[in-house]
Amino acid sequence: MSHVVLPVAYFAPVSYYAVLYAGEEVVIEANEHYTKQTLRTRCIIATDQGPQTLSVNVEKGNKLKMPIREVHLSNHGDWQRQHLYSLATYYGNSPFYEYYIDDLREVFLHGHDGTLFGMNEALRQHICREIGFEPKIRYSEQWMGTLDCITPNGLFRSDAPSLPLGSMKIPPYYQVACVGGRQQFMADVSILDLLFNMGPESILILEKIVKGTS
Repeated sequence: MSHVVLPVAYFAPVSYYAVLYAGEEVVIEANEHYTKQTLRTRCIIATDQGPQTLSVNVEKGNKLKMPIREVHLSNHGDWQRQHLYSLATYYGNSPFYEYYIDDLREVFLHGHDGTLFGMNEALRQHICREIGFEPKIRYSEQWMGTLDCITPNGLFRSDAPSLPLGSMKIPPYYQVACVGGRQQFMADVSILDLLFNMGPESILILEKIVKGTS
């Protein structure tokens, strides 16, 4: 995979980061229109009760056909605090939660310009650094068109909460949500699940995913 196009994503799934890790060049779509109820505003975490969706609140004035860069975050519902509470509840006992959470919280709350695009990209950049790789990123200069799968030339777009990557297999790794047999392994949830559970070994999981699809 040498060239991919991805939307910005909120605590994107593991497969998204595998695409970032594999791509020689990744284009982040910066000129699309805002799309509700997609991975741009939703992520899925693994809990002892099964997968749970966390959703970002944006200002009510943000309608369809609004440029993605103009979508502003809303403080309505105190969703940031609720998301942090959920992470503490379900990952507080994971091996690396305490190691990563303080810096992540700072970026999440204060390390961006208050837009959906800005927050998602700030979080993506921070998480890539924490995992230990720096993808070659450029931002689209115009709308790249609608794609819903990986094509032979590697172009990709997703309008779903998770990425339909088909042949990408996520190898099982330790999940605190599965301790004691409470749940079966939940593949391709948010990258935070991998980071909090596997820490420095997260990059090894991404390598396995990429090798498994090459």
